[in-house]
Amino acid sequence: MIPTVILAAVVGFSALSSCDSADITTRSATTTADLSQVREFNEETVRGRGDTPDIIEPEPTTAVSEMESTYNYILSRLAAMDQAIHRLNVGHYTLDIKVTQLLERVSRLDNRLGDTEDAIQQVSSYCKDNRKEIGRLEGCQKGRKIGYKCVLAYRVYETYADASQKCQERGGRMAMPRDRKEQEALAEYVKSVFHGNWPVWLGINDQRSEGLYLFEDTTRVTYFQWRKHFLSSQPDGGKRENCVSMSSDDGDWWDTYCERRMYYLCEFDV
Repeated sequence: MIPTVILAAVVGFSALSSCDSADITTRSATTTADLSQVREFNEETVRGRGDTPDIIEPEPTTAVSEMESTYNYILSRLAAMDQAIHRLNVGHYTLDIKVTQLLERVSRLDNRLGDTEDAIQQVSSYCKDNRKEIGRLEGCQKGRKIGYKCVLAYRVYETYADASQKCQERGGRMAMPRDRKEQEALAEYVKSVFHGNWPVWLGINDQRSEGLYLFEDTTRVTYFQWRKHFLSSQPDGGKRENCVSMSSDDGDWWDTYCERRMYYLCEFDV
């Protein structure tokens, strides 16, 4: 009887143990499932509140950084260009003011220069007039009076053109004997000044037309005192010799090269 009871107790204990183990296993599974549900609930709750951000793998940002860098570089360059343009505008404005001031000064200087030039021209005109007056007085004081004019000989070698210019600068003109009386008086004066045979320029030439002899004042020559000799009758130069000179020893006329340099005679109105 007793063994039977013991066997029943053992069997009951084993069953009890199996039931307890199954219950523990069931509880463990239930507990694990409950914990998983709680964890998921907690994570969803946290994500819903926004307290803790989701952990997401970051995407590559290299391309974005290069674009931002390029954009910032362009902005900095544009800012530098804007500053440079501003400085250029300021400099241009300053330069424009200085140029305007310079133009005003140049204008004032030009006006003063114009006044100075006018004064110089007046002085030059006065000098020319004075020189002419001095030349006329000198011609009549040092030279010889012949009729209504005075004649003065100059011992300076000049071409025909230069001699004509010198006479005009002195207020006179090259000597022009218009008739026999003037020719004889002029020949006598030249002979007394130049001892020997010296050619002296007269104010006569045929440069405009061959054979048409004119005085310096463009009037036509009507009286001639050409040298007449069987060896050298004048004029004999043709188109090569177009200016007239007087021989100081006898007063005869010779045609000669206008570029030749010789003494000359000037006449002045009394």
